[in-house]
Amino acid sequence: MAAAEALLRGLSDDQRERLLFSFDDDRQRRRWSNLPAANFPRGGLRMGDLAEGPREAVLRLLRSTLSERGFQQVVDNMNGGEVLRARQGRRTLGRDEFYISLLGEPSASSPWMWQFGGHHLGINATIVGDQITLSPSLTGGQPVDYTLDGRQVRQLAGEEDKAFALVSALSGDQLEKAVVGERPVNLAYGPGAGRTRPRQEGISAAELDPGQQALLLSLIEERVGLLNEAHTRMAMEKIAKELASTFFAWFGPTSAGAAASFRIQGSSVIIEYAPQRMGGDATDHTHAIYRDPSNDYGAAFEIPASAD
Repeated sequence: MAAAEALLRGLSDDQRERLLFSFDDDRQRRRWSNLPAANFPRGGLRMGDLAEGPREAVLRLLRSTLSERGFQQVVDNMNGGEVLRARQGRRTLGRDEFYISLLGEPSASSPWMWQFGGHHLGINATIVGDQITLSPSLTGGQPVDYTLDGRQVRQLAGEEDKAFALVSALSGDQLEKAVVGERPVNLAYGPGAGRTRPRQEGISAAELDPGQQALLLSLIEERVGLLNEAHTRMAMEKIAKELASTFFAWFGPTSAGAAASFRIQGSSVIIEYAPQRMGGDATDHTHAIYRDPSNDYGAAFEIPASAD
């Protein structure tokens, strides 16, 4: 909350008016996408229109909610946009083309949320007292692999590696159940999805041995863990209790590094990983989504009695 209040203090009256929306503004709540801002207009403030102080305040707000890994994933995504802008010569890509908005006034009791997004990125953080969820949120990137300022980046590396580790640990019979398609598929639960109820698709975690279940939980934590450590731990405890009714589905080849998709679907977790063929190499253009179908946009959070 303090980081959001600091951001508000550094803005002009006009900027605050454009940043703030009612918490009940469902149109703004659902105004997020993986598309570039030029193709999908967003509400709020554009990063490229902010002075250095407010830009830094936005990043501090993100860092205050996300884990270090989650924050780095956002930074890597934005930097990847700079690389893509240089490659394609498109002025409508890059770090400037990301938007920040707040729904509701930052509060220790009343519900509020912040949204940050642009090309391949849509983070929705709903906050009610000491409760936080990132459901729904999308990250990804194009290019997935790039070098910038001497630093080599491989976006979503943990998820890719852990997914193939899980697949390689399955027996032949288990693999036959888990693989439900020969080709990678697109997101089913991404922006604009009208259905967020999980399906029993692929192999049930109840059919995995303890070691395989540990690999599945580690894969889930890789995405849930974009949120700060304390709230990730609470979410993972709930997911672990419900693991027996969670399903893992694979689409595409199973050799490490191939273009393949996966879905994890349970009572309180939906995760999808989907390589994209637009732009050439599908392994260098990826979208990934997290949703909690029991608590999308914080719908299940209890509002403290002291809230207005």
